[in-house]
Amino acid sequence: MPPHDPLDCLKCPALCCRMAGYVRVSRDDIRRLAKFLNLTVRQFEERHIIEKTRKGEKRIKAGYRTCQFLTPDRMCGVYEARPRDCRGYVCWNQDDETVYDFARFLQMPVDNLRAGEVAADAKEKLARAKRQARR
Repeated sequence: MPPHDPLDCLKCPALCCRMAGYVRVSRDDIRRLAKFLNLTVRQFEERHIIEKTRKGEKRIKAGYRTCQFLTPDRMCGVYEARPRDCRGYVCWNQDDETVYDFARFLQMPVDNLRAGEVAADAKEKLARAKRQARR
């Protein structure tokens, strides 16, 4: 696979933090995050664990929800203490280049077009296609 140009993390659309996916936290992650936020482990779990699986996994992000630690300027509010799941995720090093290419695409300027308009247009086209398929 050819090397990529560096991705400007400061322009990142934070897709991994806003789209599909889960962030599991281990006991060590919980301790580190609690300490970083000046909370006890129990306080952290009560305030920030949003999901527990049948297997006992604890999560701070579930499904299509935005990560609770993503700041308005798309930065990680707990970067120094982020969980192992987040530390290990590197979008420009995925076997499937889709994530990297999509992130790169979103960093390109688009004249007179906002992401919300694009999403609304795509949603409407999808709804129209579903209606036509039912006929």
